[in-house]
Amino acid sequence: MRKHIAVLAAIAVFPGTSWALDQALLKAAEEAMHKGVHYFRTEVAYGGGYLGTYLPDLSDQWGEGHATRTQNWIQPPGSPSVGFAFLRAWEATGDKFYLDGAKEVADALVYGQLECGGWNYIVDHAPEGAKRYYYRHNKDSDDESLKSGRNQATFDDNVTQHATRLLMAVDDALDKKDEAIHDAALYALDFMLRAQHESGGWSQRYPLSGRGYGDFFTFNDSTIRDCADVMMIAYRTYGDERYAEAVRKCGDFIIKAQLPEPQAIWAQQYDFDLKPAWARRFEPPGPCGGESRGVLSLLIEIALFTGDAKYLEPIPKALDWYKRSALPNGRWARFYELKTNRPLYLTSDNRTSYWLTYDDSDLPDHYGFQSGSYPSSVETAYNDIMAKGLEAYAKSREPEPMTPEQKVARAEAMETNVRQALKEQDEKGRWITTSGGYGADGGARIFTRVFQDRMRVLSEYVRLARSR
Repeated sequence: MRKHIAVLAAIAVFPGTSWALDQALLKAAEEAMHKGVHYFRTEVAYGGGYLGTYLPDLSDQWGEGHATRTQNWIQPPGSPSVGFAFLRAWEATGDKFYLDGAKEVADALVYGQLECGGWNYIVDHAPEGAKRYYYRHNKDSDDESLKSGRNQATFDDNVTQHATRLLMAVDDALDKKDEAIHDAALYALDFMLRAQHESGGWSQRYPLSGRGYGDFFTFNDSTIRDCADVMMIAYRTYGDERYAEAVRKCGDFIIKAQLPEPQAIWAQQYDFDLKPAWARRFEPPGPCGGESRGVLSLLIEIALFTGDAKYLEPIPKALDWYKRSALPNGRWARFYELKTNRPLYLTSDNRTSYWLTYDDSDLPDHYGFQSGSYPSSVETAYNDIMAKGLEAYAKSREPEPMTPEQKVARAEAMETNVRQALKEQDEKGRWITTSGGYGADGGARIFTRVFQDRMRVLSEYVRLARSR
C-alpha cells in the first residue's frame, strides 16, 4: 500500500511536454468519483459496511442470499472490496474523504470480528446479531448471551482473508496510528497463524468442529492460496518473521500434498492423513484439474517470496499431467478418478441427490465440471525462471516507472471507458444495471461489484492524470 501520494494538489508541469488530456473530462471524472462514494457512504452503508446488491430505492438487499438492512457481507464483492475501492480513490486523489470511507469499512470489520479472530460471511449490527455471533467486542461483557453465539470463522470464499487484507491496508494507510484497526489486524493474523495446521495447510473453517469437510485442508475456491497471500502481505507490511515462516510451511504442505505420478496434481480437499477427501455431494476426492491451476500459480509466488527453488520442483510433473489429460474437446474435467485418471462427473435430477458417472452429456449447470484453460502462464513463468534464475526473474517482473508521456497515453486510451462510466451514472451518483452479481433476476439493481468496477476505471484515470 502506498501511503503518501507525492502529487496531490496540482498537476506537475514538465518542460517541453505537450499535454493532450481533456481537462473537462478529468474534472468530470473526479466529480463522479466523489458523487458515487458520497452516495455509497451516506445512503447505502450500514454501520460502515456493505452488502452485494440493492434495489434502487434501498428497500431490499442481498449478499450471496437475501440479507437484512442491518447486515454487512464480507465475501467479495462485499465490505472489504468496497473498502479497497475507496482506498484506490484516495491513492489517486489524496482526498481524505475517500480514506475516511475506507476507515468506516475497517471499523465495520472491527465490529464484526469474531472472538476467535476471523469472520463469518455476515456481520449483523442488529441486537439479535450480537447474540447469533460471538463478536470480539463483547468478550468482556457480563451478558452471557453475547458470548454464546457462533464463534467459528471461515476461510471459504476469501472471507477472513479479504477482511484481514483490508484491515492491513487501512492500518498501513493510517500509519498504524488507529489503535482499534491496528489491533484487529494483528489479532486476525494471530488467528490465521493458529489456524494453520502443523503440516502447513489451512482448513476451510476454524476452530475445527470435529465433523464435516469444513475441517479438511482446502484448495477449493483458492482457500489456501488466499491464506498464503495474506501471510505474504503481512510480512511485507509488518516484517514479522512468523508470517514468512507460515508461507514456507504452506509451500512445504503443497509439495507433500501433490498426488503421485502419473496424477501429479492436487485434490480440492484433504483429510488429516493428506488423503483426498469428499466435500459436498458433488465434490468427490481425486485429482482436480480446476483448483490445481491456482496451486501451481501459488508455487511460483512462494518460490519468488522465499527465494527457494524447491517450491518449483512439483511444476513439471503437474504440467505433464495437463498435457496428457485434456479431453477430446480441448478442455479438462474438474475431477478425475484416482488411479485410472478417467474424467469423473456427477449428474443430478434435483440438486439434492447426485450420481457418479463418466458421461458428460447431462451435467448440472450450477457447477463447473469442465474448464478450458491450460496453465500456460505457469509454464511460461517456470521456463523463464529456469532460464534467468529466481532473482533475475523477480527483478524482471518489477514494473518500470512510467514516463509522463506514457501516463498521458494510457489515460487517453482510457477515455472511452471513462465517458461510458460517466454516462451510466445517474444524478444521485448511482450505477444501476440489470446484471452485476448476486441478487440479479433481470431487474434493475445497485451492484457493489459494478460500483467497484466503475470506480476502478475512474480512479486509474485520475491517478494517471494527476501524477504525470
